[in-house]
Amino acid sequence: MSLPSQGGIGFGGATRGRRRRAGRGGPRKLLIPVVVLAVVGGVSWLVLGGSDTAADDGGATVTPTRLTQEQTTRQSPVVPTQRPAERTAMPIGRSSASAERSSVQPEASDPLPQSRTVTPPVETIEREQPKVLATPAPIERTLVAPAAPSAGVATLVSSAEAAIKANDPVAAREHYNRALLSEQATESDRVQIREQMTALNEDLIFSPRVYPDDPFTTTYKVQSGDSLSRIAQREGVATEWLLIQRVNRLANPSGIFAGQNLKLVRGPFHAVVSKSAFRMDVYLGPPGGVDQWVYVRSFDVGLGEFDGTPLGVFTVRRHSKLITPFWRTPRTGEEFEADNPDNPIGEHWIGLRGEGEAATFTGYGIHGTVEPDSIGQEMSMGCVRMLSDDVALVYELLSEQISEVHIVE
Repeated sequence: MSLPSQGGIGFGGATRGRRRRAGRGGPRKLLIPVVVLAVVGGVSWLVLGGSDTAADDGGATVTPTRLTQEQTTRQSPVVPTQRPAERTAMPIGRSSASAERSSVQPEASDPLPQSRTVTPPVETIEREQPKVLATPAPIERTLVAPAAPSAGVATLVSSAEAAIKANDPVAAREHYNRALLSEQATESDRVQIREQMTALNEDLIFSPRVYPDDPFTTTYKVQSGDSLSRIAQREGVATEWLLIQRVNRLANPSGIFAGQNLKLVRGPFHAVVSKSAFRMDVYLGPPGGVDQWVYVRSFDVGLGEFDGTPLGVFTVRRHSKLITPFWRTPRTGEEFEADNPDNPIGEHWIGLRGEGEAATFTGYGIHGTVEPDSIGQEMSMGCVRMLSDDVALVYELLSEQISEVHIVE
């Protein structure tokens, strides 16, 4: 026997039984048509006149349409969309997120082509070379606010600051340099002075701008048939011709033209390596005249393990400056061909020759490294290691048989 909750069999039988019993009463038969007519009339009134939103002419309800729109609004919130033109302009290989950033303001770190972000086209460079200004216009410099100098150098530092305000960077550099070489300067003084002079020399040495009273720079007018290497040789410039290209912002070294003005840095440059500070300081001045040298800028270096970098005075050996050199590791005999990215000495080599008491030291040099973490540590076999960009610049500055390298404690 089925339970009441297991289907409509028992429930349907009870219904039929009730209908048979109701049929026996006469008055009840008359009430049924009345009730049916009342229900039908009420429904008809509601359909035809009781609501203006129940149905449209096609019989489809209006309410579902409104609900669909509300559901669409809830499920698809209004968000900014990128215009089709912006999407199609997205650089290939860049994520959409970075493309949205670059469309507003490129990050400084975006890998944009140099010709677009740093150097104008070659033709523009050739026709818009900086001219020598008899009276240089003021320029903006970002100099580090120094701490109060010690009493021994305060006057020189004040004079340098006054010269900067008077737009005389050559005089400012001279005052700062005297303060740097002063025996009364503290180490804190020298740190601050080097920072100030580095900022000044970015303009005085490494920009196309020429100051008439700067003893280390001059202007050269290009002649027909000139090349940068010929200009360097003819003018007796004690640097690599690559430095001419660097300071004049030349994208193409062969793109110079007759009548063009170029800035030349006379040189020579020298280096002092401080072992205790893992620092190389570069100077301008005559060979042997340390007291006349003018500070240029500093670089971090790595040195020989077990205090293996020798002290003394060295010069850049003749025919020793090499780019992408072959290298044989002295300890293991392992060989690295030119252009091998695993070459432990990097892409630049500057050989050194010991002078005087250091004459017994051979085989030492300044070079790059494939281990940037070794900078600031003693990890080489005795040579002076530098970061790739740093040694590339030092390679351009130092001159064979002229430039001195002093290695001090």
